[in-house]
Amino acid sequence: MTFTKDIETNLTGLKLVLKRTQTVTNLTPLISWLPQTQPTPAWIGLKTHAGVSKIMPVMPDLSWYPKLMELICGRIAHSNYVEWQQQAYEMVGVETDTDTLHVIQISLVAAAPLPSTLGRAIHAQCFQWFANTDPTLAQHLHQQENVPFTLGIKYLSSKKIQLRITLLKQELLASLLWGLHNNLGGEITLSGVRCRLNEWIDISQASSFTKLLEMPCKNTIKLQFLSPTSFKQGGAIQPFPLPDLVFNGLLRRWNHFAPAKLKFPEIKWNSFVSAFELKTHALKLEGGAEIGSEGWVMYRFSDSELAKIATVLAHFAHFAGVGRKTAMGMGQTRVIEKLEMNQGNQLIN
Repeated sequence: MTFTKDIETNLTGLKLVLKRTQTVTNLTPLISWLPQTQPTPAWIGLKTHAGVSKIMPVMPDLSWYPKLMELICGRIAHSNYVEWQQQAYEMVGVETDTDTLHVIQISLVAAAPLPSTLGRAIHAQCFQWFANTDPTLAQHLHQQENVPFTLGIKYLSSKKIQLRITLLKQELLASLLWGLHNNLGGEITLSGVRCRLNEWIDISQASSFTKLLEMPCKNTIKLQFLSPTSFKQGGAIQPFPLPDLVFNGLLRRWNHFAPAKLKFPEIKWNSFVSAFELKTHALKLEGGAEIGSEGWVMYRFSDSELAKIATVLAHFAHFAGVGRKTAMGMGQTRVIEKLEMNQGNQLIN
């Protein structure tokens, strides 16, 4: 099958790359480093990797970024030494983001033990962040059958969680970050418990529909379901991730969000489950619980064209989630890349 590529080149965001330096006289605070603009950028720190600090100047929507990039380039020509959080830095570069798909991670520490029923509270808080930027956008998202984001919650302890937000539309990154920036380093309330957000965020992964089309084809795909995963089937709830349920669901979400030139045709999957290790778990929500499967499943595709599409969709699942209630913590999924052979030449974990 031949894939037609679509160019996804709109500017999604900017990152200033900073390197610690010795004290320099006449340092300019980063928050006042740029010429005055309306609105004034919000400055968001990213998780430090390998000693390199990256700071994002965030605007409420994408239309501001070309002008912002122009201002940054002009300012660097005059001064590239700044102060950020009472430290001296040299600005050593600017990174541009043109990706469509993003994974954002935020750590929260609570004042008291957190309940295990945070799905709806986190869901509501995410909509509130969008509403902080644009109430009309938040209302529009709330009315969508295919919500363009997923949520995951990882409990690190009884008082500490890591929130994982994936975005499936390019324009949502600016809206989300603008809406939450005032809460970074501050407090929100979840299910009646005060929680303090970390001062920085981590954009742990970014990609695009075009990039996913370039993933090397695999005839055997191993998916790990990180949170309870289930599906609607014939009016009932199916907790086992059968191939048709997994890949048809991903196909529908891909075709809903991907550029028109990158959409796939309807597919009759010729595939089977070759191995699995699953357990059913309950995701507790206010008012009840949702049963789903956690663990891994190995899918095999005998047709090379179907295998290529399945490979693309499997990697898309990392952003889109799988199955039901992905905006409340269910269906968090990733590809397990490493497949090994046993002495009988069978694929094993």
